Amino acid sequence: MNKEALLEKVRHSDRLPMLPEVAVRIIDMSNDRELYAAKISEVIANDPVLSARLLQVSNSSIFPFRHEITNLNQALAILGIQLTMSIAIGFAIVDMMRNCESKDSGFDHDAFWRKSVLGAIAAIEMRSELKGVEQGDLFVAALMQDVGMIALEHFEGEKYTQLVKGARSHLDLIELERRMFGVDHAEIGAAILERWHLPDIHINAVRSSHYLLEAKSITELTELEYAVALSGMLAEQWISESLSQQSLDDSIQRALERIGEQGYKNVINKTMDAVPDANELFKMSLLSAEQITDIQP
Repeated sequence: MNKEALLEKVRHSDRLPMLPEVAVRIIDMSNDRELYAAKISEVIANDPVLSARLLQVSNSSIFPFRHEITNLNQALAILGIQLTMSIAIGFAIVDMMRNCESKDSGFDHDAFWRKSVLGAIAAIEMRSELKGVEQGDLFVAALMQDVGMIALEHFEGEKYTQLVKGARSHLDLIELERRMFGVDHAEIGAAILERWHLPDIHINAVRSSHYLLEAKSITELTELEYAVALSGMLAEQWISESLSQQSLDDSIQRALERIGEQGYKNVINKTMDAVPDANELFKMSLLSAEQITDIQP
């Protein structure tokens, strides 16, 4: 399948799962100039599972607040409308995609989601090191940065799974994808986010998520794009058993000129502190206790 045919399938095929209604409504509401808390609360309250997840995340170390949050209105008041909407969209998409996973191709969905969630947490923790970037944008864009891999696995099945298994590193995977399909999963992911009508800043962050890995100029990236690209490399470093680990480490070191060594250490420490709560939120084991101990800034 060539590049244009593949992108056309991503944009229009009914084989990809549709967004859940609650996510569609929240995305539509993001353009409402008169949006207020009661509107978004009503939409989320109609989805008991999502409501419970929002309360859980509000009381987690990922978004730490001084007091326990006991109801949806409190969560909205503390998190704010935009962050609440972003968290709700992110969880709705992840739940939808995990419920539609196919086991036939042998694709390692567990490793995929571990990296995605770790990247999202790391991106959130970069907010204090950057300027003018919102936590909700960091969460959604970082969480979705590799979503194109799911589409490629969906359309190409075992052929793509073998490509992933044969890649020596994430950078190697990108090059193999371009060679085989004429496009990599970042561009496929951007097309998926366009299909879902997510904001342009999220789409652009996903599209440029490999810039730092490919040693392109940091100055070309916005703060959000930079955070997403760096978060992906950090997550890869933490879970990877790649033979090309030194190359990844070098890419990370080159990328630190924007947040500095101390900022890098802060992000790692905060992310590791948030892992236990994230395990509960996403119903997975992101890192073992030994891995967390071994990850030193």
